Amino acid sequence: MRRLRERRAAALVPIDGPCPLPLDEQLAPAVAEALAALPLEDSDQAAAALALQTARVIDRAPNQAYALRHLGPSLLDILTSLRATPASRPAVKPAPAVSDQLDRLRAVRARRRRPGA
Repeated sequence: MRRLRERRAAALVPIDGPCPLPLDEQLAPAVAEALAALPLEDSDQAAAALALQTARVIDRAPNQAYALRHLGPSLLDILTSLRATPASRPAVKPAPAVSDQLDRLRAVRARRRRPGA
């Protein structure tokens, strides 16, 4: 059991030296760009720093698949709480349709048909 824990920990410990991934495949720059585009409040700064650090750990992990499997859901949860994912943002509601002449005539007729109006 101890060896299993050691192997798991070794897969998540950042390696020394440059990141093994090319820049276009790294998560940290993408997360930093997404966080910079968000209107974050002071209370969101800790979560933003945690998201960025988690992305850096994933990028520098010697076993990318293992790091993504175990840290990816945490990163996604953090980004969702910051409203940095499409699923966490409110859906854009379509603008109300501009009523045309026919709608106005129907409304007038409906008011006239009501008893007591």
